[in-house]
Amino acid sequence: MNILVLGSGAAGSIAAKILAGFNNIAKIIVGDINEKNAKKFLVPDPKIEFKIIDAAKKEEVLEILKGCCLLINAASPDFNKSLLKIALEAGVNYQDLASIWDNAVIEQFEYDDAFKEKGLVALINASATPGVSNLIVGELASGLKQIEYIKIRLLEDVSAKVPFTAWSKEVAFDEFTTPPLVWENEQFVTRDNFAEEEVFNFPEHFINTRCYLIAQEDIGTIPRFIKSKYIDIKAGGGEIEFARTLFQLGLMKKRQIKVGDVMVSPFQFMVRVWPDVPALEEMKKLVDDKKVFNAHFWAAVEVLGTEVVKTENLVSKEALTSQKKKTLRSYILFPNQVEINKIYPGANYVSYAAGLCAAIFAQKIPTLIRKGVYSPEILDPKDRDSIIDSLKKNGVKIEIEEVKKQA
Repeated sequence: MNILVLGSGAAGSIAAKILAGFNNIAKIIVGDINEKNAKKFLVPDPKIEFKIIDAAKKEEVLEILKGCCLLINAASPDFNKSLLKIALEAGVNYQDLASIWDNAVIEQFEYDDAFKEKGLVALINASATPGVSNLIVGELASGLKQIEYIKIRLLEDVSAKVPFTAWSKEVAFDEFTTPPLVWENEQFVTRDNFAEEEVFNFPEHFINTRCYLIAQEDIGTIPRFIKSKYIDIKAGGGEIEFARTLFQLGLMKKRQIKVGDVMVSPFQFMVRVWPDVPALEEMKKLVDDKKVFNAHFWAAVEVLGTEVVKTENLVSKEALTSQKKKTLRSYILFPNQVEINKIYPGANYVSYAAGLCAAIFAQKIPTLIRKGVYSPEILDPKDRDSIIDSLKKNGVKIEIEEVKKQA
């Protein structure tokens, strides 16, 4: 099994290295237009070959794809549509890690029929979040009917002496400035940034964490596959509180303002001064110098629905059915920074989670039962169980519990 990974950034490089450790993977070609970027993040491995590739050049990508069975877009969702077309032409499966999700439309679904006709899989938004968060939505919803709500909660918290960026600062800042959407009354509705504060209990030591609405595409695919009255996504933790403060101060506004004799966009200023994602050696040094102590990236999924309960009349022996409301919650605990320092020195708490989960999804794609374009929440139960098992074996803790009503 040969794979082409486009994008040698922090997450793409980690995905490639982890894929190289799987027995059913023969070769990974990592392509990027920026060789300097690859040297910052890519760990040498006999199975990994780097090539300078421009993802925007169709013939160039098609040539490299010969002999591959999977194309992974780990570069940018801006390339989703063009790379989906290339995968179709090459007759290979496809995977990406995110969507653009403009105007509440997930752009990749446009190619669903074409992938089904060719018997190919395009697994989209298949990383940590979105990705594993959606996978667990599917797991919790599978045993319930008449779903009232689906809630995804994210935790991002850092303990460090210096600021550092765990993932693309441009994408992160853009998400924080984009008005969040919630699914309500069978449509997506716009809400205010960092609105609807709630206190959510993650596992220790993050109980009573304040969470706020954010714009993230985890929930963008769910209504296509799972009927629910309400769906939202919120995030909390130290990094989210910091972003919220910047937003409230107006430091994420894209409109230019006058500062002295100069016109400046606060958004562009923040992107310019904020540090880039640290390269592997740079991140190792931050840890060794005790400038980064620990960091957590966790997710939780909660689903409220109706469960069908079957009983037997003790006298007549007649089978009876009834319905009761049931709330299920799952905690998804990706390895923290201290754990990652031992597993994959130089990776950070977000890039490792994203790369690991992307690799686990990728390994399974050629054997997935369902064909077409879809996201992890609608995977066949056998495939879903297999991926969850693989995630657990690779250090992702997934706990599922029923939430009991307080008396």
